[in-house]
Amino acid sequence: MANIDFRKEYPSLKQNVNGVDIDLTAEEYEATIAQWETNQAAQAAEKAEEEAKATAKAALLSKLGITAEEAQLLLS
Repeated sequence: MANIDFRKEYPSLKQNVNGVDIDLTAEEYEATIAQWETNQAAQAAEKAEEEAKATAKAALLSKLGITAEEAQLLLS
């Protein structure tokens, strides 16, 4: 997942109200971009955490000398 430069990709934003497009105010625009950046950072952190867990799991399985399927059998 690449970081998106939202200000470059979306130099202006509109809101559709009852079928009418209305330009966002500067404050609304900045709040929307800030929320998108927060969401993007959270997604990146979540992905990094998932990758770290997968790496730790693979390292543990390798250390134990068993496959994921064998580990699942032990847990059932």
